[in-house]
Amino acid sequence: MRIFVSTADASGDMHAAALVEELRSRLGARGEDPESGLDVYGLGGAGLAAAGLVPVVQQSELAVAGLVEVLGSLPRVVGAYRALRSALVERRPDIAVLVDSPDLNLPLAAVAKRAGIPVFYYVAPQVWAWRQGRVAKLRRRVDRMAVIFPFEEALLRSHGVPATFVGHPLVERMERVRRELKPDEAARELGIDRQRPLLGLLPGSRRNEIARNLPIMLETAALLRGPYPELQVRLLLAPTLELPRDLPDFAGVIRGRTHDAMALATVLLAAPGTVTVEAALLHTPMLVTHRMNALSFEIVRRLSHVPSSCMVNLIAEQGVVSERLQDMARPAALAAELSALLRDPARAAAMRASLAGVGAKLGGAGAARRAAELLLELRRR
Repeated sequence: MRIFVSTADASGDMHAAALVEELRSRLGARGEDPESGLDVYGLGGAGLAAAGLVPVVQQSELAVAGLVEVLGSLPRVVGAYRALRSALVERRPDIAVLVDSPDLNLPLAAVAKRAGIPVFYYVAPQVWAWRQGRVAKLRRRVDRMAVIFPFEEALLRSHGVPATFVGHPLVERMERVRRELKPDEAARELGIDRQRPLLGLLPGSRRNEIARNLPIMLETAALLRGPYPELQVRLLLAPTLELPRDLPDFAGVIRGRTHDAMALATVLLAAPGTVTVEAALLHTPMLVTHRMNALSFEIVRRLSHVPSSCMVNLIAEQGVVSERLQDMARPAALAAELSALLRDPARAAAMRASLAGVGAKLGGAGAARRAAELLLELRRR
């Protein structure tokens, strides 16, 4: 079976890789050679590469966030899209698997549909949050959709989109982290002292997010080290990102084992995104902050239909995690909120309990397995 896969960010790469591995396992169980029986190509990162993806475009080429910010990278983005479009049409896969990244993948879905290639969409565009006109595009262009939030299935089906809730793929992954983590051993390997508090910094998975968020986070950490001289600070980076230059001496870097570090952290300072869901499933207290281009922020603010930028709060339907965005993202204010979590164990414990409740709403383990079943059903049909 030949599969075209496209996902433009680190979290989508992780979910797509798990789906490909599940497909390989199922092909093997059915007596097909999982190596020769599955040809995967397209756009992905390190996870998909390890799962056997032959890249048409490297995911790092598209690691840009924000509406205005993309304009500066437009020639590179357009070139990548054209290469993917050509590879999709010319190699004619049995199925196109598109994961999140709607600005790239919805146009590719149209290309696949015109070429008669079945389209399987995994991780829906957040049409409930903004750009609701995308629902009509999904209805026209997608043959089957696997969604990861329970409220998405009813919403999309009410608009004629063949959507099925499969559970959140992070549930299984984070359960495994919590089950298999040996705290003392992991701390020793990562250079973490378990007798001292640990602040994890998660500035984002794209280059421009790092440029805007990391300086604020580092300044916040520096302020915290005044009242908490024993505080350890670690920058937790996605594997697709280069190490930033000129980091202060107090900030170490962890790559490749970020989930272990998140589980060991006393508190996290994170940009909005998938990492907040990961932190919730790991029951690690956090504060969310983010800055972006002012025009991009204003456009998003006007178009958004949700009360929070933090997915954890949307799932919980209440303000479990505090958010400080744009002009409110000031190091002194961030340090004050983090200090409250560091000095008050009861407050941190209350947040951990609320985060455990969020995880319970996301379904049990097995999202990739259920998604693979839907994909194979579409292929047979």
